[in-house]
Amino acid sequence: MSERSGTMQPTILFAEECDRGTLREENQDSVLHVRIPMGDLLIVAGGVGGYPGGATASRMAVEHLYAHLATLPHEFPVGNAIRAAASRANEKILAAANTPGAPRQGMGSTVVLAVLQEGADGTHAWIGHVGDSRAYLMRAGRLHLLTKDHSAVQDLLSRDLITKEEAPRHPDSSKLTRSLGLQAEIEIEIEKHPLAVGDTLLLCSDGLWGFVPEREIQKVVETPGFTLETVAHNLLELALASGGHENVGIEIARLIVPPDVAALLPPKENYIALKVVIAMLLIAFTTMCVLIYLTFFNN
Repeated sequence: MSERSGTMQPTILFAEECDRGTLREENQDSVLHVRIPMGDLLIVAGGVGGYPGGATASRMAVEHLYAHLATLPHEFPVGNAIRAAASRANEKILAAANTPGAPRQGMGSTVVLAVLQEGADGTHAWIGHVGDSRAYLMRAGRLHLLTKDHSAVQDLLSRDLITKEEAPRHPDSSKLTRSLGLQAEIEIEIEKHPLAVGDTLLLCSDGLWGFVPEREIQKVVETPGFTLETVAHNLLELALASGGHENVGIEIARLIVPPDVAALLPPKENYIALKVVIAMLLIAFTTMCVLIYLTFFNN
């Protein structure tokens, strides 16, 4: 696990996992967390459909996204940077797929990335994604899906032609409508989300969300006392135990109170004692009010 903190800014913890699963012969998922001038960059990429060259495509996606974004200054518009980086990665994957003699026809990669950036107005996550790798935000005990899959099934869901229960069994459940390397022009979906202390950001490939229900993911992420490394590892173990038919890529970031600020806060036990005292005072006050009311009206 890695961490980073800045003056008057939340500390951000990071953890990752990447595994080929129990059935795949190779791992076609790739993950990355690295600090760049813009902020912290997290990427999860997944080779499409197990085609030859999928592992190469996901590695190229990570390498070229990072290579482009790492050259830009902090003040560069993040959305524009992500679009240009995705376009460059797409071009490189297409060129590799069309190399004469290369057994890589149809190679492609999904990708979900986040740029975590701190500013005067707080910490924000710029999320970009293509395909069905996802971003989730855990906040106040609830898991929120931040991305919408670029897939045939998602299109049917959006048009209310199938239900969520029917989606996993649909014959087109693995068919993507967008991926890096699929066509000459790529449209990456980008959104900006504010982050606060206590938030956990999860990026993952379909090897996790496709086999582990979101309620189970939420239980692991919100378990008190778990380090972020333990959270990432337990999510991987859940995916493997649920079949492990796919590669699994995971990147997690969590915002916590900076250690120097936390040291100034009263111990947790003091908060509990304070709550007990307040509760007792409220009960006493309520009882007194009731007694006064009864005495007044009885007289």
